[in-house]
Amino acid sequence: MALNVNLLTDKAQCDVVLADLAAELDTYGNRDSNLEFADRRAERISTDVAAQLAGLNAQIAGFEAMLAVPGVTPEQRKVNESKLRRLNDRKANLTERGEARTGAVAFLADVDAEQIAAQVQVLTQAQQTVTARKAALPA
Repeated sequence: MALNVNLLTDKAQCDVVLADLAAELDTYGNRDSNLEFADRRAERISTDVAAQLAGLNAQIAGFEAMLAVPGVTPEQRKVNESKLRRLNDRKANLTERGEARTGAVAFLADVDAEQIAAQVQVLTQAQQTVTARKAALPA
């Protein structure tokens, strides 16, 4: 749909519209910056989660190896099984945390970014059109 700039009949109206468009563009620029920050944060978290999971997997393997050793006392078995259970719980929590930033959440973030880019394009075009209209109007 083409914008009807003929609705703007004087430079003052153009100035009002340009100010509103600039404010709206500022808002979308802020949203875009926030999305970029969220992406960087998600990447840092993902890297951190991956490192923590690697460490947990090593600890889990160690406790599984200790439990497989013949002659482990019942007390030591109980302690090691308890620690192993806690490590597996922590691993499940970290895995869930990592998955929360993929799939549907990541897709919807991409949709939001596309919407912002499209809106910025529309607003920028509107600014250019109004600026041209203002220049064509008499003083």
